[in-house]
Amino acid sequence: MKTPVRVAIVGCGAQAQLAHIPALRQNRSVEIVALCDPDIRKINHLRRLHGIPRHFLDFDDLNSAEGIDAVVIATPNHLHAPMAIAAMEYGKDVLCEVPLALNSEEAQAMVATAERLGRRLFPCLNTRLRPDVQTIRKYIEGGELGNVYYCKTGWLQGREMWSLAGWRGQRLRAGGGAFLSLGTPLLDFALWLLRPHTPESITGVVHLRPGRADVEDTAFAMLRLNGGGSAAGSRAKSAGESGTSSVSKGLPAQSAGVLLTVEVGWSVTLENDFRYFNAFGSAGAALLNPIQIHKEMHGHLVNVTPRIAAKGMQKASYKLLNDLWIDSLVRDVPQAIPATDALAINRLADAFYRSATEHCEVKLSET
Repeated sequence: MKTPVRVAIVGCGAQAQLAHIPALRQNRSVEIVALCDPDIRKINHLRRLHGIPRHFLDFDDLNSAEGIDAVVIATPNHLHAPMAIAAMEYGKDVLCEVPLALNSEEAQAMVATAERLGRRLFPCLNTRLRPDVQTIRKYIEGGELGNVYYCKTGWLQGREMWSLAGWRGQRLRAGGGAFLSLGTPLLDFALWLLRPHTPESITGVVHLRPGRADVEDTAFAMLRLNGGGSAAGSRAKSAGESGTSSVSKGLPAQSAGVLLTVEVGWSVTLENDFRYFNAFGSAGAALLNPIQIHKEMHGHLVNVTPRIAAKGMQKASYKLLNDLWIDSLVRDVPQAIPATDALAINRLADAFYRSATEHCEVKLSET
């Protein structure tokens, strides 16, 4: 694709304003040519702030307009699938926020459309691109924690960051509650860190506060992962380091499985938001927010945490995400993060909600 890539932003909420627009404006191969949102005051403010020449109040008008190569879809969940599919059918490449869709059926339709038309569908799975997450990946990949056997991750919000009176509190528009919005990004980067282990089953529990919304405000998931093969197994290179894959050497034997738990809530009684990831292995442990690495060395527990800037992790991850997307368009190279990764997360979310509804463990081979 010729440069500059002409990009339109669809949906001008917080994700667009704080993540995508700043990241794309730093990329010399990009020109943000249009904004699309039903809120004209918001559009006018952003156009003046960033010098963006065009705006659309209706997505269909944007989609049929000339001079747009690609779109960023940062809209409510229920619009992801129809907008992404329509954009690709009009010859545009797509960067789409996650969850990719309300369910795996819609997500599969998006992936199938991209494959059929030869278009790019790039999912916003940015957490795996955080510098601290990439560092932990290297420790796990290098076998420095030994055999990782237990991981837990969570995101508990001490106040309602999002108003449940809007679309996030409506199942038909949101697709789900705290687990779909907060849990699936955590699930993606945790499973990415634990590759080649793959989930075999999931158990889900939800809590819904009566009268507040028709989606859950708190959720808990437990996943059982398989053994993941042996040291001879191949492993994809860290996303963002290269568009290719390689075989990592020196991995410890992975005969036993891994237990992974995920807890999320957006109205928990806490003073501050609490987001974490902990991985425990036979020879060490890795923790996030802030990053900490502990290893057993010479019979002692030693803190071997590398020096990494504690601030700006999310901003850096979105910058790299958008750069990888544009790079895949300009150089016509394989996507560093395939859309099928987001499809897999949608399938896990479907299984989670089935488990929570039927009060049982769901074997993923049955889904």
